[in-house]
Amino acid sequence: LRQLEDYNKFDCYSTRLCRDWLLGIRPPDSKWFVNAEPASEQETERREEQVEAEAATEELQDALLGDFEGEELEWREVLGYLLDYHRREDKSEWWAMFHRMEMDEEELIDDSVCLGRLVQDTSRSPIKEKKSLLHFFQFPAQDTKMRVGDAVLRSDTGKSCGSIFSLDAESGEISLKIGPKTEIPPSPFSLIPNGPRRPVVLQEAVARFASAVAAGKTKRYRAVTSILRKELPRMSGIAEGKAIAQPGDDLVSAVTKAVSQLKESHLLIQGPPGTGKTFTSAHAIVQLLKAGKRVGVASNSHKAINNLLEWIEKVAVEKRVKFAGVKKGSGEEDAFNGSLIVDTTDNGEAADIKYNLVAGTAWLFSRPEMDQTIDHLFIDEAGQVCLANVVAMGTAAKNIVLIGDQMQLSQVSKGIHPAKSGVSALEHLLCGHATVPPERGILLNVTRRLHPSICSFISDAVYEGRLEPHESTAKRFIIAGKTTTNGIRESGIAFIDVDHEGNGQCSEEEVEAVKAAYSALLKRKWNDGAEVRSLKKEDILVVTPYNMQVNLLKAALPAGARVGTVDKFQGQEAAVVLVSMATSSGEELPRNIEFLFSRQRLNVAISRAQCLAMVFASPRLLEVSCKSIEQVKLVNTLCWAKEYAGQLPSGIDV
Repeated sequence: LRQLEDYNKFDCYSTRLCRDWLLGIRPPDSKWFVNAEPASEQETERREEQVEAEAATEELQDALLGDFEGEELEWREVLGYLLDYHRREDKSEWWAMFHRMEMDEEELIDDSVCLGRLVQDTSRSPIKEKKSLLHFFQFPAQDTKMRVGDAVLRSDTGKSCGSIFSLDAESGEISLKIGPKTEIPPSPFSLIPNGPRRPVVLQEAVARFASAVAAGKTKRYRAVTSILRKELPRMSGIAEGKAIAQPGDDLVSAVTKAVSQLKESHLLIQGPPGTGKTFTSAHAIVQLLKAGKRVGVASNSHKAINNLLEWIEKVAVEKRVKFAGVKKGSGEEDAFNGSLIVDTTDNGEAADIKYNLVAGTAWLFSRPEMDQTIDHLFIDEAGQVCLANVVAMGTAAKNIVLIGDQMQLSQVSKGIHPAKSGVSALEHLLCGHATVPPERGILLNVTRRLHPSICSFISDAVYEGRLEPHESTAKRFIIAGKTTTNGIRESGIAFIDVDHEGNGQCSEEEVEAVKAAYSALLKRKWNDGAEVRSLKKEDILVVTPYNMQVNLLKAALPAGARVGTVDKFQGQEAAVVLVSMATSSGEELPRNIEFLFSRQRLNVAISRAQCLAMVFASPRLLEVSCKSIEQVKLVNTLCWAKEYAGQLPSGIDV
């Protein structure tokens, strides 16, 4: 005890000496403190609004809970947390923005949401674009999620740098639309994403639903309530708890019929890789339009929305179904440019009842003028849509159809959310199931992409053995030549051991192995099921988890090679997929086991392949130390892939 007392006395004495020393070197004319500048009227008003909003949220949360118990209390508690979901997410995004402002150039290049080291293209003069000017820049090879139309900020100051007018990642060229009063940053400089968009309309929609629940008016939003309560679908002609589709049913017909039978409820349509969820959804939607229903189409991205709209128009023309459709976007970069569906940037126009098909993001369907105006709302890529946004836009609909696959890449939640309020709608409803139970929805269980020798692994490892290959997939194969010892097989999965050590996010050794395989593949032919032809760059995808490895692979492979992270290629396919894991061992993991060994990431990577998937990895990566049962399961999936592929010699013999 005396030693502890002496230790603390010394701490106090040292602190006093430090204080005296600081006072001794203090300039005599310096002030003790400076009064902070008074907040502006606008800032004061914003803070007052925030305080009022937080008080209203707390009051509504208390009203929701009441004296309820058990399952009723559980879902009401989740709803209460959803009221504050967007604020928690925004707080994380603001912190991420401030963090990126402190990152150096190399870190920004490696961060796929940024664009690092832009240098002004002095060979091109600025040109006028309406009231702004287009300025041209070049940047080094890097993987970026920035897109045309994105508002961007300078990483050094956090000030606006206009918006992206054009972007070519292959050539490393970008043009920025910058206002005449905005300072052009000196080269080199880097771009970071704009701060989060104020989600007021989404928050108000969640609050509108929560207020109805607190007032005992849940019948107004029965479809949304059924999702939060995890109820089974209510359908005419099908008893609750019975299978919605029967084995052997034509799945397009089964989905179309099931959707039309919904009674103010919801339905899950799970579409594993290559099972035609967009094709199937389009047929169901066109049938509803033919029956005079008003249909909504929503997703997180305009790209996904436009893809589904394209199929809707195709099917409508084929079936001679006429309808009036509208797509709400923010500008030309979001436009659909269809023949039956018009584009608008006006929310009022999109809400007009003259349209019986309405498409847009959650920001459209959450608006009060859309409330309960849609008979059936189809939410595509629902595995990437947070539960809060499904509640918000669900206020527009009498019935909700969730289309997606939670076993592919799921939504990325940035904030920390209590009581599972941060999950996607699919995760909320399926409670850990890899496939949708027959009484809860329909699994599209026939893939027209995966060769049987790939489908067998994906089905067993990911989809509980329920995924089957269409008979046509067996007709596709690589013409491998006289030997298959180089890892190039006719079909299936090949696991290539590449010895290396000390690598975290990139591996030169794997780059060389991938390069050798890529070169060998370009000398081969393949049967695509209809004809035999040479493999081209367009027929090969190269996938890796890390942007640093993407950059090395792009530099090593021929120009135009399809190289990217797993996120980039979801929804795409190729005859052959080359997967580079890059990390040497568990000691070099740059993030965590959950990222590199994600079952969803491995599923997406391998399931892009129509014929052959080749996985390049260090053998020591499979010896990683796990700290939980969940981590064991994740690592086991990659071990399973290697066992399934069969042992192959190290390296590539070409």
